Formats: sequence, structure tokens, C-alpha cells
Amino acid sequence: MIIPFVIVQIGIFNFYWTSVSSKTWEIHFHYWLVTFWYLLVIVQPYLAVNGKIVNHRTLGIFGFLLAGGVIFTGLSILDIPLKLAAAYDPGKPGPPVSFYYGTLVVELISMIAFAYAVTKSILNRHDVKEHSWWLVCSVFYMMAPALGRGMILFWRTILPPEDFNPILVLISTELVYLPLLLIFAAKFGKIKHQALVIGILLIVIRFLRLPIGSSETLQDFLKMVILW
Repeated sequence: MIIPFVIVQIGIFNFYWTSVSSKTWEIHFHYWLVTFWYLLVIVQPYLAVNGKIVNHRTLGIFGFLLAGGVIFTGLSILDIPLKLAAAYDPGKPGPPVSFYYGTLVVELISMIAFAYAVTKSILNRHDVKEHSWWLVCSVFYMMAPALGRGMILFWRTILPPEDFNPILVLISTELVYLPLLLIFAAKFGKIKHQALVIGILLIVIRFLRLPIGSSETLQDFLKMVILW
């Protein structure tokens, strides 16, 4: 579980740490809560396999409260894509405005998937393999936003502005995400598991980001709901 943690921290580093003093409180809270969630999923297996079951269960109680904080703060920053869409200038290089609306939808669905995985891990807490696999997948469901931001920086660094294409970001993000998810699924013997299917469906949704975000009806609905 250290591997996904490192990938996420590398991906989000430039977005967060290079302008940390200018970030809003929602972003600070969300960043640290997600970071602590990743650290929790690293520490908990260590406690379990070393016989520290009481500590594991106690930390788990706080962990599920932590998951609630991840979801709450995630919802609180959904207005960021709306702000980027409002500042969109078609005369400047960059992704189309539909990219930002699509991103909002994708990140909302990712948080729903995360909440579902955490809930399933609670319901299956007496089944070690099910419990642990759902928690592993909760980490993967929240990986793409940070990884994608890292890929945006990567492609903007090596390509001139006029050649930057969001499709490159999407493809390169999934080329990291999918093989790693499949390796973990094979390791856990969960190739046909519901959680893996959800993880793959999230890829499909991310590739539909632009078509989803291009709907003017959806754009108006999102502006009304999120701004409210």
C-alpha cells in the first residue's frame, strides 16, 4: 500500500506544495485527510498481522470517521472545476470548457465509489479478505485525481502549450492506474470481484469526461446545485 501512497503524493505535489500558502481551508483539509487515509491503510495491515488486533480495531473506528471527513471535504471542493470553467478563455491553449464540467462529475462519482467501498469494508469487517480488499480499492478509487494532476504537469512540461491535449493526460493516467489495480487484484485473488469491476468502470467514466461535460443541460444543473 506504500506504492499507491507514493504515486498519489508525487502526482499532487506540484498542485499542493508549490502554492500551499494560497490554498483554501477545504483543500488543506481534504489533502491531509486523504493523506492520513492512505497512511491508515498502510498501518492497519501491519497491526493486524502482528497480533495488535485491539489497536487495529480502535484505529479502525477513527479511520471510518476519517473516511467521512474525506467525503465531506471532497464534496466541499467540487466548486473548483466550476471556477475553472467560469474563467475559461477559448483564446488560450488548454482543455475545452467541457473538460472542467466532466471533471466535476468524475470526481463526484469517484467519491461515491469511495464511500461505497468504505461501507462495504465495514459490513465485511469479520471477513478479513473482503474487508481488506474493499479498503485497498478505496485507495484506488481516490487515486486518479491526484495522479491526473501529476500527468497534467508532466505533459505541460514536455509539450508546447498548443500541443497539450487532455486525452494524453487521460491515457497516461490510466496506463498507471489500471495495471497497478490488476496486479493488486491478482495478488488478492479478486479478478472477478465487484470492487474490481467498479474500479474499471471508473476508467470508462473518466474517458467519457468530455462527452459528459459537453451537455449544456448538465452544465446548468451542476452550476445550480454546486453553487447552491
